[in-house]
Amino acid sequence: MEATGEVMGAAMFLGEYQHTLDPKGRLILPSAFRDSLKEGLVMTVAPDRCLAVHPAADWQRIVTGLRSLRSTDRRERSFARAITSAAHPETPDRQGRVTIPARLRSYANLVKDVTVVGADARVELWHTGAWEAYRDQAMDDLANTDQPFNLGIF
Repeated sequence: MEATGEVMGAAMFLGEYQHTLDPKGRLILPSAFRDSLKEGLVMTVAPDRCLAVHPAADWQRIVTGLRSLRSTDRRERSFARAITSAAHPETPDRQGRVTIPARLRSYANLVKDVTVVGADARVELWHTGAWEAYRDQAMDDLANTDQPFNLGIF
């Protein structure tokens, strides 16, 4: 199975890849993700202290969702502001590298070892230690649930 594909016209990213930031804060995207991101991407902060990377073609859908939030609700307004103020458009170079701005590297604690995670319609960039702790806890939670989600996958 491919690590990327399309579902109803939207990119789909799958898998987990270990990468390293270079001294200039650049990351080489996994080769499996490059075709879907070659026309450009937008990276921004995400919950759980990771970064979300969206194909540029999909960014308008994200913005539409943010615009649907109520500007009169402090939490919703703050969420939309956090996502858009941290957003950074980027186009991968010929080697598939992207530069992660210092403020985004700091937010996600990306110093050297980075785990690149396919998360369906987006890619997530995680500090490897944080990802391993998160993934292990999520797997423990899955193994210990009394009522799994009824998605027809188990």
